[in-house]
Parts: sequence; C-alpha cells; structure tokens
Amino acid sequence: MTSPPALTIAEQLTAWGTVATAAFTLALVVMAFFAWRTAHSTLNAARDASRASAMAADAARVANEQAARDSIASTRPYVFAEVIPGLAGITAWDLRVTNAGQSVARRLTLDYSDWPLEIDDVGESIKRLFETPRTLPPSSSIRVIWRIEGNFDDGTSVAGLGRSGTINVTYSSDDPTQPNYQDTFDVMVDNSGLWPVPEQGANADGLQGDAKRFYRLGQVLVRRVGELSR
Repeated sequence: MTSPPALTIAEQLTAWGTVATAAFTLALVVMAFFAWRTAHSTLNAARDASRASAMAADAARVANEQAARDSIASTRPYVFAEVIPGLAGITAWDLRVTNAGQSVARRLTLDYSDWPLEIDDVGESIKRLFETPRTLPPSSSIRVIWRIEGNFDDGTSVAGLGRSGTINVTYSSDDPTQPNYQDTFDVMVDNSGLWPVPEQGANADGLQGDAKRFYRLGQVLVRRVGELSR
C-alpha cells in the first residue's frame, strides 16, 4: 500500500488559503449577525422611545386642555334664575337672577317660555327686564316681583307670570376662548314642596289703638327680616 503523494508547497498554500478564507467568511457572518442583532435592538428601542414620547406628548396635551377647561370653569360667570317665595307676602313670588360665578356676566338677557296673550303691568315690567341687556357682577343678583295672587280692585286674581314654564338665560364673558353661555331653568311653583313662611308672632287681639298698630308693625318687620334670609 502506497502513501499518498506529498502536497507541493503551492498546493499547501492553496489549501491553507481556502481554510483561512472560510474562517474569515465565518467570522464575517458571525460579526454580521451580532451587528444585525444590535441594530435590531437599537431600532426597537428607538421605536419604543418614539412611542413613549408620543404618548407623553398626548398626555401633556390632554392635561393642558383639561387645565384650560378647569381654568375656564373656575373663573367663568354662572348666572341662574329661580322663582322663589316673594317678599310681599305668602301670595307673592319673586324672580331672582344671580351671578354665582367668579367673573362678570355681560350682555345678560332672558326669555320666558309661557308669555300670556295679554300682559299686565307686572308681566310688562318683567318683559322689559328680560329684553334689556345688562351687566351682572359676580356675587350679585336682581330680584323682582314675578307673580301676585289675590282679589284685586279690577276684578282679577292674578298679576304677573305663570306658575310653570322655563326661563332661558343668555350672557357672555370676558374670556375669548369661551365667550357665550346659555342655560335654561324651570319655573316650578307647584312642584317645589311646601315653602316655609317666617313666623310673625301671635295675633294682638287684646291690644287696642296705637299699641295694636305698633304690634302689627313689629309683625311686618319680623316677617320681612325672615323673608330676606330665604
């Protein structure tokens, strides 16, 4: 059995060159794989950072919008209208228009849903009040007679407006981002329970003359003071 012929120097160099090329190629492949993994991780991290940045920007925008709304809500005028027991007695009702907000209500006008076909003096005065634009500062109010019931000299039993319906309130503010407001409030004289009436004391049946008149004056004053707190 003969041994294989020895490789020549040229053949040995060629073989070693092939091995070196294969090893270098393998090293390049390994390096390329790790470079791809690094680039892929970097790309994912960049995407995650971009996504987190966009979410943070959206959250900041929402927070700024909410802060703006909260600022408007905390500084806006807020005008409401209510029909309440009147200062003129238990058969009278007043309209009170109040600005409970923190800023001035401007160009305030009102309207009523159930204007009668024939308006008496009380109703006419309210209509002029409603149609006249006015400025209402914060923590201030307007109070006028809304309705009076009784037996009057002209044969009527009611003066003023109705026991139900709605009052529409329109006004503006000094804030240019939210300049106009409109609200509607119900008139519910018959659906507000039993309204308390201030106590005026016992009747002065045993008094006569000036003493009785003075006692009745005191009764009126006590009742009026009680009405002011309602």
